[in-house]
Amino acid sequence: MRSAALLLMAVSAAHSEILDRLALVVGHQTISELQLDEEIRVTAFLNNAPIERTNEDRRAAADRLVEQLLVRREMDLSRYPLPGDADVQAYYEAVLQTKSEGEDINQSLAEYQLTPAILKQHLALQLTVLRFIEFRFRPDVDISDAEIASSYRTYVEHWKMSHAGQKPPSLESLGPTIRESLIEERTDRVLETWIEESRKQVNIVYLDPSLR
Repeated sequence: MRSAALLLMAVSAAHSEILDRLALVVGHQTISELQLDEEIRVTAFLNNAPIERTNEDRRAAADRLVEQLLVRREMDLSRYPLPGDADVQAYYEAVLQTKSEGEDINQSLAEYQLTPAILKQHLALQLTVLRFIEFRFRPDVDISDAEIASSYRTYVEHWKMSHAGQKPPSLESLGPTIRESLIEERTDRVLETWIEESRKQVNIVYLDPSLR
C-alpha cells in the first residue's frame, strides 16, 4: 500500500510539473497548462459531461481563456466596474442550484478534480465577460417592431408544420421572447467581431503548438 501511495504521489508531481508549464502568452499576460486544464474540467463540470482533453477541446478552452483575458483588459482600460466578491458568490450559488437536487457538490467537484475556490475563480472570469457584454454591447442593440414581426411570421410557418389545424400563439404573447432572442443573436455577432479585432491588436504566442 505504501509503495502504491508513493507511486501515486510521484505521478501527481509529474502531472503538476507538466501542467504548470506556460501554454500561451497574451500580450503581457500568460496562460499556463494548469489553467487550461482547469478550464476544461470546469466546463465539463458545468455541462455534466465527461472530461475530454482532445486537441479540439484544449484549443476551445484556450480560446475561451484568451477571450476572457481580452475582456478583462478592456474592462480595466475602460474602467467598467468588475464583479465583486458578493456578485461572484451569488453567481456561484446560482450555478450550484442548476445541479441535481440532493447531489453532493463537494463530491461532484472532487470527481472533476476541482475545489469551490477553483470553480469560483473561473466563474468570476465568466461573470466578468457577461458584465462586459451588458455594459458594452447590449445597450446599443435596437430591435425594430418590423424585425420582430418578420421573425414571428417565420416562427408561425414552422409552427404550423407540426401543429396542423391549431392556432399559433399570438404576436403579443411571443413578442418579448422574440425581441430578447434577436437581441442575444445580434449581441453575439457584435461580440464575435469585437473579439476578432481585439485578437489582432494583441500579440498571442502559442508556446504549446497543439493549441494553434
